Amino acid sequence: MPQSQDKRKFVRVVPEENDPVEVHLMGSVLLDVLKAQDLSLGGIGIMAPDHFDEWDLNEKIEILVALPGDLADFLARGVIKQIGKKSKELGIYGVQFTEIGPKGKQDLQVYIHRMERKGRVTK
Repeated sequence: MPQSQDKRKFVRVVPEENDPVEVHLMGSVLLDVLKAQDLSLGGIGIMAPDHFDEWDLNEKIEILVALPGDLADFLARGVIKQIGKKSKELGIYGVQFTEIGPKGKQDLQVYIHRMERKGRVTK
């Protein structure tokens, strides 16, 4: 099947429940350690409590992504491209990466390959 039939440019994987990918907001008081819903080389879906409702589409943010296991944490800059609700308490924010360092990109690729091998790919 040609890749052009797939809407996504990058493979998107879902972290394991018992080994989450943590997301820390930079430049603000850390209120919560947020969790990644899914992630790819192109972006990340972040589960956040409803008090993050002040986030707007196209808002630029900086995050620290903590990959589990032997992979290094990395800083990323991104733009909020999607805002959706999962429940009354949680919102899901889609962040498109605009900047990741080479080491962060390399470790993220390793993590994605690991999750692919475990069948944790989403559409």
